[in-house]
Amino acid sequence: MGKSELAAKLGISRETLRKKLKKVKGLNTGRRQLLYPGELKLIYEEFGILKGG
Repeated sequence: MGKSELAAKLGISRETLRKKLKKVKGLNTGRRQLLYPGELKLIYEEFGILKGG
């Protein structure tokens, strides 16, 4: 999934997403636009979207 697609799904701007991603521990996507499934899991957990278990 791309960062733009994720921002749209979350209902936030790409710039807001960029700032939030900087705060996610263990995540460093840099300038890369595509997010890997493991990275998405970290993001979803951080944003409280993915329920544990």
